[in-house]
Amino acid sequence: ALRYDERPVHEHVIVDGSTGTLREPIMHETFVDLDDMLVKMNSYSTLAAKRLRQDGKSAGLAKAVLRALWAFVRTYFLRAGFLDGREGFMLAVATAEGTYYRYAKLSLLRTR
Repeated sequence: ALRYDERPVHEHVIVDGSTGTLREPIMHETFVDLDDMLVKMNSYSTLAAKRLRQDGKSAGLAKAVLRALWAFVRTYFLRAGFLDGREGFMLAVATAEGTYYRYAKLSLLRTR
């Protein structure tokens, strides 16, 4: 049996039983264009901020900026995004942006 966990973002598949190996890779395109990515980033960062708050986490502006910088460095340099040219740079920026929004929104939840 296959089921998903209850997370609203980055849900996981839970398998009861054994699994096999696919012969071909699964192509997972998470968005169709930049507009779609921005809509999804806004929605996911809001959901993630609420989840962090439920987990008792807090953040301020400094944490939002530092987490975003780390996300860029990790994506572009440590995960070799620079090898993917323009697309690698754009992905690193988008990852940093989404991370910033997540923690900025968490910071704003604290004031409500």
